[in-house]
Amino acid sequence: MRSENADDFSPARVAALRRQIERQGVIADPFLADDPDCPVFGLNLACAYPFPASASQAYNSMAARLAALDPAVYVYPLWQTHVTIATFVNFSRHRRPAPPDTSKLQALAGRIIHCIRSLTVNSFGLQLRAPVLTRMAAIIPISNSTGEIARLRAQALQLIERDPALNPELLARGLSTPQIIHSTVMRFRKEPRNPGRLIDDFHAIAATAPLGEIEVNEIVLTEETKPYMREGKVLHRFGN
Repeated sequence: MRSENADDFSPARVAALRRQIERQGVIADPFLADDPDCPVFGLNLACAYPFPASASQAYNSMAARLAALDPAVYVYPLWQTHVTIATFVNFSRHRRPAPPDTSKLQALAGRIIHCIRSLTVNSFGLQLRAPVLTRMAAIIPISNSTGEIARLRAQALQLIERDPALNPELLARGLSTPQIIHSTVMRFRKEPRNPGRLIDDFHAIAATAPLGEIEVNEIVLTEETKPYMREGKVLHRFGN
């Protein structure tokens, strides 16, 4: 099994991302800028939803410092944190769904649970790295040295692909897996008042925000009814 680690956020790449923000500015998130409580519908396979108590003190301290950077930033509270394994229904494609559409989407959850019921989950560790700032968001890159996330992503997609009815329906609704393991922690509502100062202060926070390792004992199928899990719930738990 191949180990899946955080993407190459080397000092050189982090510096390149910084220069890109300095040249082009940040990208305001359309949901958070216009209507952060807009009704949506999404279905996701996730873990560490939310981060466990072992990481809460360090995360809350970091989040408070990030929130003070600028009124333009939106920082995920602890209860909103999660690591996406797979997206089955992408919430961004299902904005303000009509009641009949919501019912159809909710019905997909039962079909997904039945399809991936054979997923096996053993306890594994996730190593949380220093936050990284991009034009769209700040993320925590995550390493998984035992390769469990890679296996779960591959296994979930393989099980979905074997269902000739469910697979095309989910593909049309945004079926995907992230390219890296990460947790988003901050997005932008608008352009900050002083981008240069925000960048400097963000990197100072990132350099002193050790989050360490967390243990994962289960994965969950979640329903997302406001953007970025501002409102959501666990529909099913897959564990040992």
